[in-house]
Amino acid sequence: MGHFISELTYEELYPLLNEKSIVVLPVGGGSKEHGAHLPMGTDMYVTEWIARKVTERCDVLTLPNVPYAYFPAFVGWKGSVSVEHAHFTAYVHDVISSIARFGVKKFVIIDGGVSTHGPLCTLARDMYNELGILAGVTDIRELAREIEEKVCRQPKGGHGDESETSCMLHIRPDLVHMDRAAEEYTHGYSLIGPGGRIKVSVPCPMNTPHGINGNSRLATEAKGAVILETMVSSICEFITNFTACREEDTHDDARK
Repeated sequence: MGHFISELTYEELYPLLNEKSIVVLPVGGGSKEHGAHLPMGTDMYVTEWIARKVTERCDVLTLPNVPYAYFPAFVGWKGSVSVEHAHFTAYVHDVISSIARFGVKKFVIIDGGVSTHGPLCTLARDMYNELGILAGVTDIRELAREIEEKVCRQPKGGHGDESETSCMLHIRPDLVHMDRAAEEYTHGYSLIGPGGRIKVSVPCPMNTPHGINGNSRLATEAKGAVILETMVSSICEFITNFTACREEDTHDDARK
């Protein structure tokens, strides 16, 4: 149903890009360590795959993926690229502003990172106040949580883990080295409340021996297939509701 802007000519894009458009911007790191078993571009591969499926199902215009972003936990790992959060959000601001000048008011940022989520949410709020832009930001930790809790067996995770490795087994199994998979967990300072909820935490770098957090040895392609499908379905459901949402309704909600 949708289109990738990079695959259209200017004449093909011209009638499609207007005040009724919803524009999707994927953000997935292309050079960030993911342990000894996953490629540096894992975030990029997963985010681009999700963006393609969403574009196939929804009436959206999708921009190319942003491969460099704010990943401060990995600066000590060779080859990992992190852009300071102020520079990162300024860059994304310019990308969105470039499209918004043609009347577009609705954007969906498919965020493939964790540390990028806070800055992107702040940017979305600022752009709403500045330009009246409505930008939805996905949360990679929550898009398929209900399914991950059912199919994954690791006690905890978050990076290069059972879930992420399973997704890569579904998308690019040729780049996954399961013989190098490991089980290890990050350690840091935090206060854990009832139900395992974190009340206070101190941000720390990726400090495990192989640079992962979780049990990648438990990963399977089948788990990845159902996790990814849930992520895509969640985003498509949002876009369906977002399409029907009138700007004045959102303004009314913001005032309540």
